[in-house]
Amino acid sequence: LEAELQLDRLKPRLSRRVLLLQGHQAAWHEELELDTGAPPVCRNLTTYLRDEADFKDKLSPVALSLSLALPEGAPGLVLYGDTLVQAQVGGTRL
Repeated sequence: LEAELQLDRLKPRLSRRVLLLQGHQAAWHEELELDTGAPPVCRNLTTYLRDEADFKDKLSPVALSLSLALPEGAPGLVLYGDTLVQAQVGGTRL
């Protein structure tokens, strides 16, 4: 299963306000191997908000998206349910 996470995806790449702690990138992509009978696969990704002096837009929401897809070489397999998840949650003011 191919998983991709995009942080602050509504902003251009160079002006994204949220980055992954490891690698300081705004995106994560990994192929997850799922086997019948194996325990669930979990990933914990730590992110950080850049210093507010590094960006001008402090009011618009930070949009995150997670997409899941089958690899191209997976004939006969079908994903059921949402393959693109987006959510907006309330935050706190600094």
